Amino acid sequence: MKAKKILAMLLASSMVMALGVTALADEEETDTSINIEGSGDVTLELEYGITGEQLNVFKKVVQGFTDETGIGITITQPGNSYENAMKTRMASGDLPDLWVTHGWSVMRYSEYMEPLEDQDWYSQIDESLLPSITDDDGHIYVLPITEAVCGLIYNKDVVEAAGVDVTAIRTWDDFTEALEKIKTSSDGVSPLEMSCNNSGVNNYMLECMFPTYYTNSDVKDNKGEELTDGSFDFTEEGLDAFQQIASWINAGYFNEDALTADLTTTQKALGNGEAAFMMYSTECIPAMLTYCPDANIGVMPIPAASEDQASYYGVGEGNASCFGIWKDTEHMDECKQFLEYLSRPENADLIATDVDGGIPCLKNSGITDAYIYNAFKESQKQFDGDLVYDNFFDRKYFPSGMWSIMDDAMDLMFDGDADENVAAAADMIQTNYQDLL
Repeated sequence: MKAKKILAMLLASSMVMALGVTALADEEETDTSINIEGSGDVTLELEYGITGEQLNVFKKVVQGFTDETGIGITITQPGNSYENAMKTRMASGDLPDLWVTHGWSVMRYSEYMEPLEDQDWYSQIDESLLPSITDDDGHIYVLPITEAVCGLIYNKDVVEAAGVDVTAIRTWDDFTEALEKIKTSSDGVSPLEMSCNNSGVNNYMLECMFPTYYTNSDVKDNKGEELTDGSFDFTEEGLDAFQQIASWINAGYFNEDALTADLTTTQKALGNGEAAFMMYSTECIPAMLTYCPDANIGVMPIPAASEDQASYYGVGEGNASCFGIWKDTEHMDECKQFLEYLSRPENADLIATDVDGGIPCLKNSGITDAYIYNAFKESQKQFDGDLVYDNFFDRKYFPSGMWSIMDDAMDLMFDGDADENVAAAADMIQTNYQDLL
């Protein structure tokens, strides 16, 4: 079945129109709504893709807003089809009053959204994120409560037990040596955790690796301009990441259920010490700590492709914490009231720690000892002087729709002979990259 699916995609790649982004799958599911009733006449609709315990925390925040203002909120839940739902609503002109922009406030949604730089909370936005959320005219379109950070998430106890010093991992060669050390010294532990089950884990592997080979500021033969203008060819110049992944597959560094494991499975595996490393964003950590409260989780940057390059962190809008307003809403004042309420430190900090898992990016945040915040700051100290930052690769260098293609290319890598699949995976990326430009 998997092979048929992949073959069909290769033959009909020009017809692929899925809009993929971080940790949101493309399969259709029935919409559900959560109604938080107010005492007044106004009810706002908020499109939101988060589920589970994080959603329960967010509902409590929304309830506080409704209790204070009397304004009701309907949280529309499109399941795993968040992006398809938003695509349909943009095409029809029937948009919610508010929605989460999951990294695309400027490139995808700005024409539909209200500029917000005149809001009081604008001055609180950390300068590190402003370039990623500001358009050429100086407008921003979201309240950014957190910034998402993608890198290597790891179980400290596992790597320490294997004698691995993460601060010494500076290149992909160093990382490969660490994986081998864990494999040979840790019985039953997966050195590198993977999920190809619409989880985002496999997407993040390419998201994290591509910049180290092609676009980071210290890459000598930088391909950023070629990727942007469409002249880059993954089948000729873009094989590096796939070849590296193939070598890890052949060495047995991944979990045996890589093709079928879902996100929850991988989070539990890392949390309870059945796995050492996973490439993802810090947003996965709250769930890990929910499943495994005693987990000892660390964060580190992505290794460089060569010794003369620095380690790398991808930084962008938090996927579940950046809220914007439809420019044609009939309830603009009430929507702005809602964003003001979310921007208050007591609410923004709760969203940052228990809902999104990103790094706080409002300067008035009271967070100084949160788990993820500390883990990220610890890694910045450990790699001080050896770090570069950039916006997420797919948001900056790929046309809309490539996130789901990255997923499918990685599915292909794990389905059969990895070495033979390198060329086909690169071709899948290249064909869809050209079609979607």
